[in-house]
This record gives sequence, C-alpha cells and structure tokens, in this order.
Amino acid sequence: MKGKNKSIMIVMALVIVALLGYAGYRFFGPVTLAEGYLYEDDTRMLYTSVTVNNEKVNVEITDSIVETEDSIPVLKTESILLEGTLDGKQLTLKNPATGQDIIGTVKGDELQFDGLLMEENKGQTSLVATQKSSYESKLAILTKRINEEAEVKKKAAAEQQAKEKARVDFAKKVEQTGKLEADLIETAKYLDELQFTDEAQFSNDQIAELQRLLEEIRTYSTQPGLSKMEFEVMQGTLGSMKVLVDGMNTMDGSIQDKNKNMQEMIAIMETDMKDIQTIWAEIKASVPDAEKREKAINAAIKTATDSIAQAKQRQGSVGKSGQAKVKETANSLYQQAVNVLNQTKAKYGF
Repeated sequence: MKGKNKSIMIVMALVIVALLGYAGYRFFGPVTLAEGYLYEDDTRMLYTSVTVNNEKVNVEITDSIVETEDSIPVLKTESILLEGTLDGKQLTLKNPATGQDIIGTVKGDELQFDGLLMEENKGQTSLVATQKSSYESKLAILTKRINEEAEVKKKAAAEQQAKEKARVDFAKKVEQTGKLEADLIETAKYLDELQFTDEAQFSNDQIAELQRLLEEIRTYSTQPGLSKMEFEVMQGTLGSMKVLVDGMNTMDGSIQDKNKNMQEMIAIMETDMKDIQTIWAEIKASVPDAEKREKAINAAIKTATDSIAQAKQRQGSVGKSGQAKVKETANSLYQQAVNVLNQTKAKYGF
C-alpha cells in the first residue's frame, strides 16, 4: 500500500513540473529576457526595458540623442512606452505614431529590431543586454562629455562674439570720427555765414534816414510864415520817422533768432569736439595711418574753435548793449523831431 502511494506522488510531481514548464513557455517564452538592452554610439544611447505581463509585453524605450542648437551640442532625452507580444524569440510592437509593427528578435544577449526603431537607421538595430545601473553610468558619462563640449563651444562662441563685437565697435568708432570731423567743418561753414552785416547796415541806413527826416522837419520849422499845409507835411514826416523807429524794434526779433541759431550751432560743435577727442583717444593706437588721421582731426577742431570764437565776437558786437545804443539814437532823433513839431505848433497856433 505504501509503494502504491509513492508511485502516485511521483506521477503527480511530474505532471506539476510539466504544467509549470508549459506555463513558463506559454507566458514567458522560450528565451530569458535581460533587465534591459542598450544601443550606443558617439551621439546616441537607446535603452529598452522589456516587461512581460500575462500575454502582453511592455517595452519602455529611453532615447538620448545629441543635437546641435546654434552650434552648441545638447543632449535630449525622450521616453516612450510601446505594447506588443512575445512569441518565442520574436517581439512584435505597435508603433503608435504610424500604426505599423516594429519587429524585434531576441538573440542571446542581443535584441535586434528590423528598421524604423531609429528614423535615420532603416536597417537592423542591435541592442546589447545591459543592466540598468550600467546604462545609467554610461548615460552619466555621455551627459558629462556633452556638457563639457557644450561649455567649450559656448566659451569659443562667446569669445568669437566678443571679438566680432569689438571689431564692429572699432569700425563704428573709426567711422564716427570721420563723420564728426566732417560735421565740424560743415557746421563751422554755416556758423561763419551767420553774420549781422545786414542788420548793422539796416540800422545804419535807418539812423541816416531818421537824421535826414529830422533835418527836413527843422528846415520847415525855420521858414518864415509857415503854412498849415507845410505843418501837415511836417506831421507826415514825423509819422515816417515813427515807422522807421518801429521797424528798428522789429529788427530785434531777427537778431534774436540769429543769435539762437548761432548758440545751437556752437553747442553742437562743442559737443562734437569733445566726442571726437574722446573716441580718437580710444582707437588711435589701432588705426592705420594714425598720424595722418590725427592731423585731419586736429585741423577740424581748430576750424571749429576759430569759428566759434569769431561767432562770439559777432554776437558781442550786436549784443544787448550794441542794439540798445542804436535804439537809443533812433528814439532820440524821433523825440527831437517831436519837440520841434510841438514848438512849431505852439508858435503858429496850429
């Protein structure tokens, strides 16, 4: 009886082993999957981890690739989870982007895919069995290398940008000195043209005319038996003198406008002279033919300086005191004429 029971136990054990073996084949396949599989080259690491869940297979793909942005290397990482089935050694995954199947084959320590796993690689891609810790270590090394390369590139780019900026700034300053030099000469020319000769001549002519009209009034006043009509002529002459005096007052506006323009030009020239001297001091050590350029700049500065000095002299000659003296003379002549007219009126009772 005991022998029979022992035989039954052996048979049952064999059945259980067979069932377990069948279940292992059915659900896990005839191959042993590694913890993960890795593809790597100088600019890319592609790591996949395969997980079997009942009849489905989940494959997580982590893709780290070196790209270039403005000549600077950048490591970018993306992850995607794909679902599929494992039939023996064949792994079939569904590409969610295209709906197409991705076929992989487990061969020993390799996981091979036929095309489309990497867009630029239409052929076969082989991933070698790799532990996750090893992958992470390699990824850290790649990350460090790319970061170091990026820093070198950034430094080189920054140095190049600095050199280019310095070159452009230098060229602009050279150009600016030339422009300031030309502006000084041109503005000096315009400033020299702002003269007060017309105003001075006008004032002299008006004074002379006032003197002539005053003498005319005096001549009438000394005539014996002055008629009413002659007195009215004297009044008309006095009116003409009033017009001349008022005209001289309006001349003040013209002189003030001209003085204002001169002051604005002088201020611009003084600023330009200061700027050209400052800029030239910064760049002259690096300018070709610096001696020749410096002579031209100094000549322009002298032209501007002389022009300003002469302009200030002209302003002084028609300043408030000068104009006041002219107006005082004109008003005095007019007042003398008024006095003569009043005396004549009283004398003849007009």
